[in-house]
Amino acid sequence: MRALVLAWGGLALLSAATTLVALFGLSAPLAGVLILAAAWAKARLIFLWYLGLAPVEGWRQGILFGLALFMALLFGLYLLR
Repeated sequence: MRALVLAWGGLALLSAATTLVALFGLSAPLAGVLILAAAWAKARLIFLWYLGLAPVEGWRQGILFGLALFMALLFGLYLLR
């Protein structure tokens, strides 16, 4: 239960950080990188702690590898725009 509460708190903090990035009106490249980084951190929190996959070695490695590939693709597409 503690991991779930901490995951929820982390998600709330990362959502607040994303909102602050949008409110401060940072340059588009910097804002995009920060928002993608926050999205990556949120996805890791959800997979590992909210879904409880942190102690499951095989699943954890596979999901984090897939997530890294997906985020690299998104970052590459962002840079191409």
